[in-house]
Amino acid sequence: MGYRYGPVVAGVDGSADSLGALRWAADEACRHNRELLVVHAIDPALHAGDVPPGSADIAVRAADEAVRWRPGVCAAGVTEVGAPVEVLRSHTRQARLLVVASHGGGNNMADPLGSVCDQLCLGAECPVLAVHAARRWADPFTVLPQTGPVVAGFDGSDPARRALRLAFEEAADRGQRLVVIQVWQHPELWLHGRHHGEGRHHGPCLSSDESAVHEALVAAAEPWRARHPLVEMELRSEPGDPVEALTLASQWAMLMVFGTRSPADPDQPPSPSVMHRVLRDMACPALIAHGTVQEHAAPVPGAVHSASA
Repeated sequence: MGYRYGPVVAGVDGSADSLGALRWAADEACRHNRELLVVHAIDPALHAGDVPPGSADIAVRAADEAVRWRPGVCAAGVTEVGAPVEVLRSHTRQARLLVVASHGGGNNMADPLGSVCDQLCLGAECPVLAVHAARRWADPFTVLPQTGPVVAGFDGSDPARRALRLAFEEAADRGQRLVVIQVWQHPELWLHGRHHGEGRHHGPCLSSDESAVHEALVAAAEPWRARHPLVEMELRSEPGDPVEALTLASQWAMLMVFGTRSPADPDQPPSPSVMHRVLRDMACPALIAHGTVQEHAAPVPGAVHSASA
């Protein structure tokens, strides 16, 4: 868990979206008392080895701007030559958190999820905060949301268990309510209703399945609830389409937490995963938990845990 002690890293490219994401990064660095490292990557594939005029100062100017927003933050800006995904991913080895806009200054604005954000959400060595429609936060007079529930999607998989841990930690740090949502699909939900008796319309009986899903959700959350007893938690389990339900939940959540697959996971989610499909249309920032099963294992009941930074 070395990432807990590293800096908050923000990727910038001079666009309004990256500045909006930088405001979130500055807020995170201040909240966790961490250094803010602002990184600008110059892609040699796009610039043929020539540094565009003014590019060398983008990170430094952004770091200065972050200090004006958050006077207590220690911020530094660095510019590196290389593919943005690889440059930023290299910093995640020692970072506490990486913050990026869902879209930067790229040309493909028709895609709701930029390629850099897309690749970093699927593979990094620390949690990644993806800020959607980040340009709305670029104005320093715009107030960042400070209240609202932290929402975690859960399906029983290893990535979901990583997300559950991170969601509890975020809810505890922010002093906000945690809502854990498990949306499960039942094959009979998509069949036409059946007629019984006097032509009455009946849907499938889901009570037994719903009870089993909810009991499994309670069991998965209980160790983290015991570790964070002050977190107000709500567990929701319901049949339906998980992509549709989680996308809708992003409309009222302050932050949504997901877990992404790891090569070490014994079971691999389908591609594209539910997380990836929700990321394309969600409304609030998304926090992505990376790592392995062992790193994010549930605490052992009765074990003594040392305080973490």
